[in-house]
Amino acid sequence: MANGLLARGMTGLLASPVLSPVADRVLAPLWNRRNAALNEAALEALALSAEDRVLEVGFGGGYLLERMASVVTRGLVAGVDVSPGMVARFGRRFGAETQSGRMDVRCAPAEDLPFEDGAFDKAVSVNSLFYWPDAAAGMRELARVLAPGGRLVLCLTCRKCLENRLVGRVARAWELDELLGLAIDTGFEIGSSERLADRHRLYWRLALTRSPGWETAPVTNGGSDRQTAHPDDAGCED
Repeated sequence: MANGLLARGMTGLLASPVLSPVADRVLAPLWNRRNAALNEAALEALALSAEDRVLEVGFGGGYLLERMASVVTRGLVAGVDVSPGMVARFGRRFGAETQSGRMDVRCAPAEDLPFEDGAFDKAVSVNSLFYWPDAAAGMRELARVLAPGGRLVLCLTCRKCLENRLVGRVARAWELDELLGLAIDTGFEIGSSERLADRHRLYWRLALTRSPGWETAPVTNGGSDRQTAHPDDAGCED
Protein backbone atom coordinates (compact mmCIF):
# COMPACT_ATOMS: atom_id res chain seq x y z
CA MET A 1 0.00 0.00 0.00
CA ALA A 2 2.73 2.47 0.99
CA ASN A 3 4.76 1.80 -2.14
CA GLY A 4 1.64 2.16 -4.26
CA LEU A 5 0.99 5.62 -2.81
CA LEU A 6 4.62 6.59 -3.32
CA ALA A 7 4.49 5.36 -6.91
CA ARG A 8 1.48 7.59 -7.48
CA GLY A 9 3.47 10.46 -6.00
CA MET A 10 6.41 9.78 -8.30
CA THR A 11 4.11 9.62 -11.32
CA GLY A 12 2.57 12.93 -10.24
CA LEU A 13 5.99 14.57 -9.98
CA LEU A 14 7.02 13.41 -13.44
CA ALA A 15 3.74 14.66 -14.86
CA SER A 16 4.06 18.07 -13.16
CA PRO A 17 4.45 20.97 -15.62
CA VAL A 18 6.89 22.54 -13.15
CA LEU A 19 9.16 19.55 -12.53
CA SER A 20 8.86 17.88 -15.92
CA PRO A 21 11.49 20.16 -17.56
CA VAL A 22 13.91 19.15 -14.79
CA ALA A 23 13.25 15.51 -15.60
CA ASP A 24 13.94 16.31 -19.23
CA ARG A 25 17.37 17.81 -18.52
CA VAL A 26 18.54 15.66 -15.62
CA LEU A 27 16.75 12.30 -15.63
CA ALA A 28 16.65 11.60 -19.37
CA PRO A 29 20.45 11.27 -19.82
CA LEU A 30 20.71 9.33 -16.56
CA TRP A 31 18.00 6.84 -17.52
CA ASN A 32 19.45 6.39 -20.99
CA ARG A 33 22.87 5.59 -19.55
CA ARG A 34 21.79 3.40 -16.64
CA ASN A 35 19.18 1.42 -18.58
CA ALA A 36 21.16 0.92 -21.78
CA ALA A 37 21.72 -2.81 -21.22
CA LEU A 38 18.05 -3.42 -20.36
CA ASN A 39 16.96 -1.48 -23.43
CA GLU A 40 19.26 -3.52 -25.66
CA ALA A 41 17.99 -6.76 -24.10
CA ALA A 42 14.42 -5.66 -24.73
CA LEU A 43 15.21 -4.72 -28.32
CA GLU A 44 16.71 -8.15 -28.93
CA ALA A 45 13.63 -9.92 -27.56
CA LEU A 46 11.26 -7.80 -29.67
CA ALA A 47 12.85 -9.12 -32.88
CA LEU A 48 11.52 -6.14 -34.82
CA SER A 49 10.96 -5.97 -38.56
CA ALA A 50 10.75 -2.90 -40.79
CA GLU A 51 6.94 -3.13 -41.03
CA ASP A 52 6.13 -3.61 -37.32
CA ARG A 53 3.83 -1.37 -35.32
CA VAL A 54 5.45 -1.15 -31.88
CA LEU A 55 4.60 0.76 -28.69
CA GLU A 56 6.83 1.65 -25.75
CA VAL A 57 5.18 2.50 -22.42
CA GLY A 58 7.25 4.78 -20.20
CA PHE A 59 9.93 5.70 -22.75
CA GLY A 60 11.80 8.06 -20.38
CA GLY A 61 14.92 9.38 -22.08
CA GLY A 62 13.94 7.89 -25.45
CA TYR A 63 16.94 5.58 -25.95
CA LEU A 64 14.84 2.57 -26.95
CA LEU A 65 12.43 4.60 -29.09
CA GLU A 66 15.37 5.84 -31.13
CA ARG A 67 16.83 2.34 -31.46
CA MET A 68 13.48 0.93 -32.56
CA ALA A 69 12.98 3.71 -35.10
CA SER A 70 16.26 2.74 -36.77
CA VAL A 71 14.80 -0.73 -37.46
CA VAL A 72 11.10 0.03 -38.04
CA THR A 73 11.40 2.09 -41.22
CA ARG A 74 8.06 1.27 -42.87
CA GLY A 75 5.82 0.71 -39.85
CA LEU A 76 5.11 2.76 -36.72
CA VAL A 77 7.07 3.45 -33.54
CA ALA A 78 4.84 4.89 -30.80
CA GLY A 79 5.55 5.83 -27.21
CA VAL A 80 3.79 7.18 -24.15
CA ASP A 81 5.22 8.79 -21.04
CA VAL A 82 3.63 10.69 -18.15
CA SER A 83 6.26 13.43 -18.32
CA PRO A 84 5.32 16.36 -20.60
CA GLY A 85 9.00 17.33 -20.67
CA MET A 86 10.07 13.93 -22.00
CA VAL A 87 7.33 13.99 -24.63
CA ALA A 88 8.21 17.53 -25.72
CA ARG A 89 11.91 16.63 -25.89
CA PHE A 90 11.25 13.69 -28.16
CA GLY A 91 8.75 15.63 -30.24
CA ARG A 92 11.40 18.26 -30.95
CA ARG A 93 14.07 15.72 -31.71
CA PHE A 94 11.97 13.62 -34.09
CA GLY A 95 9.62 16.18 -35.53
CA ALA A 96 10.12 15.02 -39.13
CA GLU A 97 9.39 11.37 -38.26
CA THR A 98 6.30 12.42 -36.32
CA GLN A 99 5.04 14.55 -39.20
CA SER A 100 5.55 11.69 -41.65
CA GLY A 101 3.54 9.29 -39.48
CA ARG A 102 6.47 6.99 -38.68
CA MET A 103 6.43 8.02 -35.01
CA ASP A 104 3.64 8.85 -32.58
CA VAL A 105 4.69 10.11 -29.14
CA ARG A 106 2.06 11.11 -26.59
CA CYS A 107 1.76 12.13 -22.95
CA ALA A 108 -0.35 9.44 -21.27
CA PRO A 109 -0.23 6.90 -18.42
CA ALA A 110 -0.03 3.15 -18.89
CA GLU A 111 -3.52 2.81 -17.42
CA ASP A 112 -5.14 4.90 -20.19
CA LEU A 113 -3.40 4.32 -23.52
CA PRO A 114 -4.71 6.66 -26.25
CA PHE A 115 -4.77 4.03 -29.01
CA GLU A 116 -7.37 1.81 -30.63
CA ASP A 117 -7.86 -1.87 -29.82
CA GLY A 118 -5.32 -4.08 -31.57
CA ALA A 119 -3.32 -1.13 -32.91
CA PHE A 120 0.11 -2.73 -32.36
CA ASP A 121 1.97 -5.93 -33.21
CA LYS A 122 4.49 -5.50 -30.40
CA ALA A 123 4.94 -3.53 -27.20
CA VAL A 124 7.69 -3.00 -24.67
CA SER A 125 8.32 -1.42 -21.28
CA VAL A 126 11.69 -1.09 -19.54
CA ASN A 127 12.02 -0.27 -15.83
CA SER A 128 8.67 1.49 -15.87
CA LEU A 129 6.17 -1.05 -14.49
CA PHE A 130 7.12 -0.44 -10.87
CA TYR A 131 6.10 3.24 -11.19
CA TRP A 132 2.62 2.50 -12.53
CA PRO A 133 -0.01 3.36 -9.90
CA ASP A 134 -2.16 0.43 -11.11
CA ALA A 135 -0.01 -2.22 -12.77
CA ALA A 136 -2.93 -4.54 -13.52
CA ALA A 137 -4.83 -1.76 -15.30
CA GLY A 138 -1.71 -0.89 -17.30
CA MET A 139 -1.20 -4.50 -18.34
CA ARG A 140 -4.86 -4.81 -19.36
CA GLU A 141 -4.44 -1.72 -21.50
CA LEU A 142 -1.40 -3.26 -23.17
CA ALA A 143 -3.41 -6.40 -23.87
CA ARG A 144 -6.16 -4.23 -25.37
CA VAL A 145 -3.93 -2.30 -27.78
CA LEU A 146 -1.99 -5.39 -28.87
CA ALA A 147 -3.36 -7.54 -31.67
CA PRO A 148 -4.11 -11.18 -30.72
CA GLY A 149 -0.81 -13.03 -30.72
CA GLY A 150 1.11 -9.77 -30.35
CA ARG A 151 4.34 -9.71 -28.33
CA LEU A 152 5.03 -7.79 -25.11
CA VAL A 153 8.56 -7.55 -23.71
CA LEU A 154 9.13 -6.40 -20.14
CA CYS A 155 12.54 -5.68 -18.63
CA LEU A 156 12.89 -4.49 -15.04
CA THR A 157 15.31 -4.57 -12.15
CA CYS A 158 14.79 -7.54 -9.85
CA ARG A 159 13.26 -7.03 -6.45
CA LYS A 160 16.34 -7.56 -4.32
CA CYS A 161 18.47 -5.14 -6.32
CA LEU A 162 15.72 -2.53 -6.34
CA GLU A 163 15.31 -2.74 -2.57
CA ASN A 164 18.98 -1.84 -2.15
CA ARG A 165 18.35 1.55 -3.73
CA LEU A 166 16.50 4.73 -2.94
CA VAL A 167 14.08 4.09 -5.81
CA GLY A 168 12.94 0.97 -3.99
CA ARG A 169 11.27 3.24 -1.44
CA VAL A 170 9.05 4.90 -4.03
CA ALA A 171 8.38 2.01 -6.39
CA ARG A 172 6.65 -1.37 -6.31
CA ALA A 173 9.33 -4.06 -6.42
CA TRP A 174 8.32 -7.20 -8.35
CA GLU A 175 9.56 -10.74 -8.06
CA LEU A 176 9.36 -13.17 -10.97
CA ASP A 177 6.36 -15.20 -9.84
CA GLU A 178 4.42 -11.99 -9.20
CA LEU A 179 5.22 -10.76 -12.70
CA LEU A 180 4.16 -14.04 -14.26
CA GLY A 181 0.92 -14.04 -12.26
CA LEU A 182 0.20 -10.48 -13.28
CA ALA A 183 0.80 -11.31 -16.94
CA ILE A 184 -1.46 -14.38 -16.92
CA ASP A 185 -4.23 -12.54 -15.07
CA THR A 186 -4.24 -9.69 -17.59
CA GLY A 187 -4.41 -11.56 -20.88
CA PHE A 188 -0.91 -12.82 -21.67
CA GLU A 189 0.76 -16.16 -22.21
CA ILE A 190 4.33 -16.68 -21.02
CA GLY A 191 6.86 -17.12 -23.79
CA SER A 192 10.07 -16.90 -21.78
CA SER A 193 11.47 -15.42 -18.58
CA GLU A 194 15.14 -14.83 -17.87
CA ARG A 195 17.25 -13.31 -15.14
CA LEU A 196 20.05 -11.30 -16.71
CA ALA A 197 22.68 -8.93 -15.37
CA ASP A 198 24.59 -5.82 -16.29
CA ARG A 199 27.26 -4.07 -14.24
CA HIS A 200 24.63 -2.29 -12.16
CA ARG A 201 22.07 -4.97 -11.27
CA LEU A 202 20.22 -8.20 -11.92
CA TYR A 203 17.06 -7.82 -13.98
CA TRP A 204 14.19 -9.80 -15.44
CA ARG A 205 13.40 -10.07 -19.12
CA LEU A 206 9.95 -11.44 -19.96
CA ALA A 207 8.65 -12.20 -23.45
CA LEU A 208 4.86 -12.48 -23.41
CA THR A 209 2.19 -13.17 -26.02
CA ARG A 210 -1.22 -11.55 -26.01
CA SER A 211 -3.68 -14.44 -25.57
CA PRO A 212 -5.79 -14.78 -28.74
CA GLY A 213 -9.03 -15.47 -26.86
CA TRP A 214 -8.59 -12.95 -24.07
CA GLU A 215 -11.16 -10.27 -23.39
CA THR A 216 -10.87 -7.37 -20.96
CA ALA A 217 -12.05 -8.47 -17.51
CA PRO A 218 -11.43 -7.46 -13.88
CA VAL A 219 -8.26 -8.87 -12.36
CA THR A 220 -8.69 -10.79 -9.13
CA ASN A 221 -5.33 -10.05 -7.54
CA GLY A 222 -2.84 -9.16 -10.26
CA GLY A 223 -0.36 -11.52 -8.63
CA SER A 224 -0.18 -9.33 -5.52
CA ASP A 225 -1.16 -12.14 -3.14
CA ARG A 226 1.32 -14.67 -4.45
CA GLN A 227 4.16 -15.81 -2.22
CA THR A 228 7.61 -14.77 -3.37
CA ALA A 229 11.17 -15.79 -2.72
CA HIS A 230 14.00 -13.30 -2.95
CA PRO A 231 16.85 -14.21 -5.29
CA ASP A 232 20.32 -13.94 -3.90
CA ASP A 233 21.64 -10.40 -4.22
CA ALA A 234 24.86 -11.25 -6.01
CA GLY A 235 25.37 -8.72 -8.77
CA CYS A 236 23.25 -6.00 -7.15
CA GLU A 237 24.94 -2.65 -6.87
CA ASP A 238 24.42 -0.85 -3.56
